[in-house]
Amino acid sequence: MHIIVSLAKWLFTLHQLVWFIAGGLMFFLLTYFYMKLKKDNKINKLNFTFILLSACTFVFTILWTYDSYVENEVRAANMGLLVFGGLAVVFAILGYRFTQKNDEIKVEIKQ
Repeated sequence: MHIIVSLAKWLFTLHQLVWFIAGGLMFFLLTYFYMKLKKDNKINKLNFTFILLSACTFVFTILWTYDSYVENEVRAANMGLLVFGGLAVVFAILGYRFTQKNDEIKVEIKQ
């Protein structure tokens, strides 16, 4: 019983809990976008790659900012928000731009 309690204390201290929640957030984002794109028949390898990069970079931005504020390095937190957050936005825009309906790509053959 002592091992289980020690494990729970280790897992749910504030710092580990934030990383645990961030991992869950990344899993939720990837699952949500995959299911939504699959339902709308808009998924391809290119747009899902950029959505994957965007979700990972977004979660990394949150963790970078949190850890920088915990270490009392405000400049590093702001730099992380600007650089990594901007990169996440760029990846999201590229993922959106490469999203297209598969049935819209039709070639007309004239006989």
